[in-house]
Amino acid sequence: MSGSSDLSYAENSEIYGKCARPNGHGHNYHLEITVKGEIDSRTGMIVDLGALQKVIEEIVIEPFDHTFLNKDISYFAKVIPTAENIALHISNLYAIAYSGTRSRPTQVKLIESPNNSCEVYNQADSGTVSTAVNKTILTQV
Repeated sequence: MSGSSDLSYAENSEIYGKCARPNGHGHNYHLEITVKGEIDSRTGMIVDLGALQKVIEEIVIEPFDHTFLNKDISYFAKVIPTAENIALHISNLYAIAYSGTRSRPTQVKLIESPNNSCEVYNQADSGTVSTAVNKTILTQV
């Protein structure tokens, strides 16, 4: 991310810190996706984990890995690639890839660094999305 094109370098630096470097910088992200759906009585699973991994490879890993998001991913040409916007974009890509199936993404968690993470909650029934930034999870089931 290089920051917002609507802001000066000084303003971007104040808001985004080293993430506003004019020549970019990199992160090693960690992604977690939570799905909701009916358990298949034949397999005992909500989603085939092998198929899920293949979809993640196709819609996230292949297009995003080792790229300059602002220039290599058309979506981020006009959207600042913050953890929130990246997680939201991944949630939308997943929803498109899995439309018409019995599972849907309810949460996409993107961990950018030990100090910065984002969770996007997709309330598919209501058509709304909400986010939580740097939310500490004490337990996860």
